[in-house]
Amino acid sequence: MTYVGGHAVVLGASLAGLAAAAALAERFDRVTIVERDTLPRSGEHRRGIPQGRHVHILLPAGRVGLAELLPGVVDDLRARDACVMDSAELRFHIADGTLLLDDADLEFVGATRPLLESVVGERVRALPGVRFLEGRDARGLLTTPDRSRVAGVRLESRDSNTEEALAGDLVVDATGRGSRSPQWVTDLGYSSPDEERLQVGIHYTTRLFRRTPGDLGGCRNLVVTIPRDGRRGGVVLAVEGDRWIVTLVGLLGERPPADLDGFVDYARSLWVSDLHELVAAAKPLGEASAGGFPSYVRRRYDRLRRFPSRYVVTGDAVCSLNPVYAQGMSVAIGEARALGQIVDQHGLDRVGPRFFQRTKRTVDEAWTIATGADLGYPAVPGPRPARWRLINAYFNRLLRVAHRDPVVAKAFMEVNGMVAPPQHLMRPRIVTRVFAGGHGPAHTSGAPIESAPGARG
Repeated sequence: MTYVGGHAVVLGASLAGLAAAAALAERFDRVTIVERDTLPRSGEHRRGIPQGRHVHILLPAGRVGLAELLPGVVDDLRARDACVMDSAELRFHIADGTLLLDDADLEFVGATRPLLESVVGERVRALPGVRFLEGRDARGLLTTPDRSRVAGVRLESRDSNTEEALAGDLVVDATGRGSRSPQWVTDLGYSSPDEERLQVGIHYTTRLFRRTPGDLGGCRNLVVTIPRDGRRGGVVLAVEGDRWIVTLVGLLGERPPADLDGFVDYARSLWVSDLHELVAAAKPLGEASAGGFPSYVRRRYDRLRRFPSRYVVTGDAVCSLNPVYAQGMSVAIGEARALGQIVDQHGLDRVGPRFFQRTKRTVDEAWTIATGADLGYPAVPGPRPARWRLINAYFNRLLRVAHRDPVVAKAFMEVNGMVAPPQHLMRPRIVTRVFAGGHGPAHTSGAPIESAPGARG
């Protein structure tokens, strides 16, 4: 690990910002995390996290990366009643069937977003040299006279409307999808990054329910994917406090209702019955929360030929992914680890461009997996070249084999959990099993697929 010294400034106290701060804390004398919200101290929801009331699951890659950045943090989550579960405790309905998951190698973390941020935030606060500046908006960048190097940020207090300058040897923008970095770099005379978008029109509604030991036969994460010719799906996740968090999803403008009767009826319309059986029987807790995700957005900083020195953009500020696929936190944690590695290897020399190139593969893989899946819905607008159609046909065959072949199912979950790249599914061993049709008896968990209304894949 390379000690740089000086002062690093991180804009945003989301998981992306906290992970970046954790990566920088041992390399800088001081790290300041600037956050526009006043952060709750007891795990409440906060306004600055619009997806915070909905399902959040930390994928295996994110769990491993977070444990590396903050040793002991997964034990802290477990001690606070987060649900650390293995892949054998998942029930994944997809492509007319259910994945045959009988391997416990992959660990996921189920918790509400406030608990995740609270536990990670407490760990980051305890790191030497870290401080939080809350209730401040970042208004622009400070630079050297020739504008070649970022030297800090201009801040405005939300309480007093006063401005202050905060100098920094490195500035990291982790302010999310609404990041102002494209405008800021343009104001400095640099090109703004090109944007790529995919419109999906996702809406979702979430409710909490009381969890009892016999629910779902011991399963702690249930996924009902949206069938190819449908627009409705859902996710159930065990979280702290003996609760289920249940998010119903609608594609291309479909809106799950917020009232309890409408919520239960919407669940009944899904192509498998176990999610509906759960919400129809479980005790509801509190009111529903609704949200939406209109489109993916990827800002191509990796393609810029010039970029100001000592400046980095990370997390959703670079790439905002469909939250249905639960990739965002794990991508941001991987980016934070990469940032630390770059500082170790190169110091602060061209840290931004090096970061964008180093993390391009991670972002590419997440983008390809998620957008590729959503382009499988004919009504989603977007390009479908011949190569995509070929890969999509192979992937659909693979999923059907994964209903009865645990080896193929495990390979899919390794890619889904971001511990293996998509090319993992093209290894000769997997390709052979896919085209041989798999081995072992057909398997579904929960209600038989044949009994579910409107079963599709």
